[in-house]
Amino acid sequence: MGEAQGTLFEPEFNRSIKVQTFSQKLTSHAGAVLLREADHQLGLVESLAEQLHDPRHPEKIRYTAVELLRERIYALAMGSENQDDLDRLAHDPAMRMAVWDRPGEEVLQQRLASQPTQSRLIDWLAFSPNREALRHSLFDWTHRHLRSTGRQGDHAVMRATIDVDSFPIEVHGHQQGSSYNGYYRDTVYHPLVASFSVDGDYDSTRNGPRLGNGFIHAILRQGQVHTAQGIKRFMQQVIGQARQMARSFDLRIDAGYTIGSVMDELSSENVRFCGRLKKNAILDRLAEPHLGRPIGRPPSEGYEKVIELGKHQAESWKHPQRLILVVVDKPDSKTGQLNLLPRYFFLVTSWPRTLRSGEEILAHYRRRGTFEDRLGEFNEVIGPHLSSREFVENEVTMLLAMLAFNMTTMLRNEFEAAVGGSWDLHRFQQSVLRAGGRVVKHARRLWLHVEESAGSFWKVMTQRIGRLRLASQWTSPQGASRRNWVPPPRHAHLSLVLRG
Repeated sequence: MGEAQGTLFEPEFNRSIKVQTFSQKLTSHAGAVLLREADHQLGLVESLAEQLHDPRHPEKIRYTAVELLRERIYALAMGSENQDDLDRLAHDPAMRMAVWDRPGEEVLQQRLASQPTQSRLIDWLAFSPNREALRHSLFDWTHRHLRSTGRQGDHAVMRATIDVDSFPIEVHGHQQGSSYNGYYRDTVYHPLVASFSVDGDYDSTRNGPRLGNGFIHAILRQGQVHTAQGIKRFMQQVIGQARQMARSFDLRIDAGYTIGSVMDELSSENVRFCGRLKKNAILDRLAEPHLGRPIGRPPSEGYEKVIELGKHQAESWKHPQRLILVVVDKPDSKTGQLNLLPRYFFLVTSWPRTLRSGEEILAHYRRRGTFEDRLGEFNEVIGPHLSSREFVENEVTMLLAMLAFNMTTMLRNEFEAAVGGSWDLHRFQQSVLRAGGRVVKHARRLWLHVEESAGSFWKVMTQRIGRLRLASQWTSPQGASRRNWVPPPRHAHLSLVLRG
């Protein structure tokens, strides 16, 4: 039997072209099914929902916490950062199949939650215990993926690096806690995040397996706070998490965190670290003897020197730390001439020289740039819009966006491990997750026909997802279960309605 059709218009430029509408169920978000399959294999959203306190009346619940979370996180993972997009995605057939926590073909006959329902989800996720469950899931999801793909099986990795930094999230309006930040010269929130990487490198072109890289801890802070506010408690949490994921790990920190109280705490915990150190008059005097240039014509590429300055202890430090001077004397990109004075900076570290030379410390610190690339992807591709008036609601939105980033990064890492090369997150979204498709109901089955151009990508992804195995320390997910349908409210639209 053919599908119902209707002629929409005939273009004047070519009468051979006819534009029609028809009732076949098309989707531009077929990748939601891939997200659900990986989610199911590792029990991600299900484990989060089990930790939440749901204040709603049980007999009046139409959408479970699992379904609401999946709808929001999957939408963010595929680039729909606005809550208003959910009214459209509520009717997308691939999203409906992926989100509903029910078996059978009936899932295609029911719409998903509307934007107002999702707004109420943010309201009750803002309760303190629920926010902490979201925050803990950053670590839990990355940990699950790490343990499911390791070559050694259910074991921690040998070496890892934790990157800690803050970054701005620009806001517009009068959001509680947002304020003008003089350093960023904008009205922002100023969150603090920690990210996990195996061997200290997020770069997809490196050799070796791409394991569970991703955010493991985050807090939202007011816009005008100092970079290091709350850092000691934050790092204590991060260190405890890292010890569960890696047998050996170190921290990379920026100049805002290389302060005495932080470095003394890390030294007391026997945690290796390296970071940039802010200049001062004492350090400048230590650097001065090493800033001279050799006699003769300089090489075209300029100079770069790494000088060991030995142990250094400022008045506010309890423990002396190893100090490294890096002199970068490169020619100007336009004139080709060396600048009047060379540029230099300091690295401070607890790594002994017997384990890592100064050159190795510098190379390790520079790989921090791959972490900064990930922060840039998070802001540009996931793009959390913190538009609620309440501070705690904006923190919930940020944490949901970071969970979506972690989920998408898991799939991107699996894809890169199979095919090689480097795929930025936007390219992966558009080529793999945002694939077009058609859903057909036949013989009590729902068939998802994916566009041919994405078929080879999906073949790789389904093989990689099928290899994921949840480690024994976690309970296996229950999966979809049968339950009575709760009818939608009378004002709900079962088909998409345009609103002004």
